[in-house]
Amino acid sequence: MKRTTAIVCLSSLLITAGCSGKKAGADGKPDPNDEKQASAAVIKEFADAWVKAWAPDGKPDAAGALTDNPTVFGKRLDDVDTALVASTVTVAPQGDPKCSDSSNCTQDLAVEAQLRGIGAMKWTSTATAVKTGDVWKIKASGDTIYPGLGDANYLKRVRALPARASILDRNGVALTANRQVVIVGVASGNVATPATYAAFTKNLQVDGAKLAARAKAAPTGQFVDAITIRSEQWEALRPVMGKLPGVLTMGGTQSLPETATFARSILGTMKTATADTLKNAGPTASAQDQVGTTGLQYAFQQQLAGTPGGTVALRDGKTKLTIKTVFSQKGTAGKPVKTTLDANMQRYAEAALATSKLPASLVAVQASTGQILAAANGPTVASYNRAFQGQYAPGSTFKIVTSAALLGSGETAATALPCTNTINVFGKTFKNYDGLAAYGAGTMQKAFNESCNTAFISQHARLPKDAMTKTAAMFGIGRDLGLSISAYGGQVPAPKDDVAEAASMIGQGTVTASPLAVSLIAATVDHGTAMKPVLVPGKDAAGPAASPLPAATVAALRTFMRTTVTGGTAKVLAGNGAVAAKTGTAELVQGGKVVTNAWMAGYRGDVAFAVIVEGGESGSHAAGPIVKNFLTRFK
Repeated sequence: MKRTTAIVCLSSLLITAGCSGKKAGADGKPDPNDEKQASAAVIKEFADAWVKAWAPDGKPDAAGALTDNPTVFGKRLDDVDTALVASTVTVAPQGDPKCSDSSNCTQDLAVEAQLRGIGAMKWTSTATAVKTGDVWKIKASGDTIYPGLGDANYLKRVRALPARASILDRNGVALTANRQVVIVGVASGNVATPATYAAFTKNLQVDGAKLAARAKAAPTGQFVDAITIRSEQWEALRPVMGKLPGVLTMGGTQSLPETATFARSILGTMKTATADTLKNAGPTASAQDQVGTTGLQYAFQQQLAGTPGGTVALRDGKTKLTIKTVFSQKGTAGKPVKTTLDANMQRYAEAALATSKLPASLVAVQASTGQILAAANGPTVASYNRAFQGQYAPGSTFKIVTSAALLGSGETAATALPCTNTINVFGKTFKNYDGLAAYGAGTMQKAFNESCNTAFISQHARLPKDAMTKTAAMFGIGRDLGLSISAYGGQVPAPKDDVAEAASMIGQGTVTASPLAVSLIAATVDHGTAMKPVLVPGKDAAGPAASPLPAATVAALRTFMRTTVTGGTAKVLAGNGAVAAKTGTAELVQGGKVVTNAWMAGYRGDVAFAVIVEGGESGSHAAGPIVKNFLTRFK
């Protein structure tokens, strides 16, 4: 059966054969009375037909028709194609035909076949053209395809994949390793029963209806894979799933982290290749390979996988024994990908998130370098990387940026900012979060510590229209982060009016950021200069993302964030060392109802962090305990 999946198409490099000193006829056709011209023409035509036969979706009929035994040769040519798993071939006649008499000529053929999933195999075979009556035909011999095939021998290909390399943490600790897995699926056709498919849905979260449709559409006798799971997970399910009609399994290995949840959204997942992931996997990948589908496994698929090796043996058609190995290619081992993650800190982050009942994310970065130490999403397993890709209103954590803008305008920590219950800006009424009662007169520092919305909004007229956008850029917000995997760097558009400007000052309106971006805001205060985030050193751009903040601004913000812990909304963190933080609550409308997301951002030592809890009541009540749990786990 012809294999039709193509990885890459190669143009045939056809070299027109030489001919005798006699010229072709006036009509440009070979002179049938010149054996060299005539044999060269049929061999050239045969070479063209062979190329087409081994092209994607190609058929051997045209090549077979040029031989003296079309039916037998056509099948033989197709069988060799299938045995080699060739995606394309080039066949180039070499030199001039050599004729022993007027009815028998030979010419060498330089053949290069692309063995799908291995690489190029080259050989030279010989085509024999024989004249039958007035017609020249190619002798239907297996040796025309490959020397030594004859009538019964055959070629056997074996492909060998090197062990996949590991993804490493900053200290060289392996975050992934090749572990035993079981590919669970069903037999094609109608072997599996409704109870079988219901069990896939219940026990493996596989859509049973879709699996049934795939099984019914698959060719008879095919294994239809459904899901790849760890071997220990299959052992637990075997008593339930193993005896169901139609269930089939295959063993194997896959590059996996220590648990199914560990850094899943960063490290990524692996599955049997699809059309899309096969393209990303490179020209030596095969449709049967386990390849990276998300995260770093996808981004560095080719580096981690290395290149496969393989052999092709000429075997005796009767004994099935190897006559000789005619092709051998050594594979190259994959190369590890070293990240900036810290394995222990990643575990701490995930343990902290496990305490939440709501969707949450935690990011920790090294403030002085921008290197990402941990990025976790929880409390349930998810491949979606909310920590990097989530686009949220940052709420009051953005008052760090707002304070920097006001300090840059000439205000100080002691500038009076009154805290009222509400404030009206051109018809739009803004209020404080529900837990804050208006306290009247106060300073900017107090407004920061208590997170008073109205106090900050009262200063909106003092700032130029582009002040928030420009100040946010000083914290690295609003730029393409350019990480190895997808990440959102935030957006602070220039406000279209005073209402939009007022909303941006409290991290609402059109202002959005990811938890990673918010952690970088806190890191900027800690380090004094915004740094570009780095996940894979040498791959991700590193260094400053903006000019240093003014020294006076840095000093004031550090005081603001520290006193928010010692006597403000982040006092839940008091007792966890010299930690500085800012809480945040952001409102959004979902399904016609106003809900809140809870934030907390801050730093301790050289570690900056941000936590978001979707649907959380407030930063202090929902995000605060997660941060506290995280901070208690490391010094």
